[in-house]
Amino acid sequence: MLLYITLFGFIVTFILFVNLRQSNKANQYLFFFFLINNVYALTHYATIDSQNEDLIAIMLVNFSPVFVLTGPALYFYVRGLLRDDFTLRRSDLFHFIPFFIYFINISGYLFSSYEHKLEFARLIISNPAELMNVEHLFIPGIVTFLVRPVFAIGYVLATAGMVFKYYRNNDFIEKQHTLIYKWLSFLLVTSLIIYVNFLLFSLVAINLSNYEEATEVGRYFLLIVLMGVIFLNISLLFFPNILYGLPQLDYPILASSKRQVNPEVTISEIVKKQPRSFEISEEKLALLKYKIDLYIEKKPYLNPEFNLTTMSSDTDIPIHHLSYYLNEHLHVNFNTWKNDLKITQVIKLIQEGSGEILTLDALAKQAGFGSRTSFFNSFKQKMGITPSEYLNKLD
Repeated sequence: MLLYITLFGFIVTFILFVNLRQSNKANQYLFFFFLINNVYALTHYATIDSQNEDLIAIMLVNFSPVFVLTGPALYFYVRGLLRDDFTLRRSDLFHFIPFFIYFINISGYLFSSYEHKLEFARLIISNPAELMNVEHLFIPGIVTFLVRPVFAIGYVLATAGMVFKYYRNNDFIEKQHTLIYKWLSFLLVTSLIIYVNFLLFSLVAINLSNYEEATEVGRYFLLIVLMGVIFLNISLLFFPNILYGLPQLDYPILASSKRQVNPEVTISEIVKKQPRSFEISEEKLALLKYKIDLYIEKKPYLNPEFNLTTMSSDTDIPIHHLSYYLNEHLHVNFNTWKNDLKITQVIKLIQEGSGEILTLDALAKQAGFGSRTSFFNSFKQKMGITPSEYLNKLD
């Protein structure tokens, strides 16, 4: 069962990965958090359940330095989400010290021959307790085995304290902040349950020095860990907004512009940088809409190479902010939004009489479509009929 849960976890991790480009960059830490947890679960399966020498030789110990990065990945994700700042500072190198200590500690085994690892794998198959006897330079296997969950628990508690302080010092009523609070509460509580119960099982296993007996005595701890991993891996199904990020929009528009956003509010009145918030207020929405509308007037979408990265660079609006605005407030993805603008341009050209002197391929090219197929599909999606049918109706 653990294998299937782990494989599903890798699918969730892959979904996170493919959404990284257009999501809040803080999600890169969430990706590593899920990835490391599922690699650890796969390692546990390989070591205890698989009875496969090659799988044990590949998974056992080799990834152990990475496992201590679970806590930092969670911490960096939550910090980046709350601050809308995913960058690492020089002081953050402190969080990677345990990784390097673990790496040096197992370097003898890590760089040993594959045959040596296969031989050790056979010992593990005959007696899982041999896991504690793996070659270490200066920290015994028992200590490294116990420190791993303790380290993770410490990070979960520190991260929970950061979340508590953030919400205690700010009086939030917006639905987006409520969503963030529910998501982080779920993530932290589930992680804490997993690591605490794994620590308890580890203590039982070390005390008994017999894995089969430890499995029987600590079966409830293992069951809770298993359920926790399941809930963690399906969590994004209940919080799909996490996939494309939850940005805090706070950028200004140049005060030199006197153009009105709406009849009652001018840019000069709302140009001051707004307080950071996950919720897009009416003022922020007006600022964002104005900036995008002003940019679109230049018709950048007519360039076949126009993409989200180009738009972000030209407008100084982060990619994940643009994605969030399009998905949450316009309820459309970037490609559909871009192609709709191009079709609008084609309709305009036809109405101006260009349809009588230009072929459909020429119209598509002028509107920035890279292929005839893309043009026809986009036209039919927006207008409900093909370009030829549209021209026939005009006749």
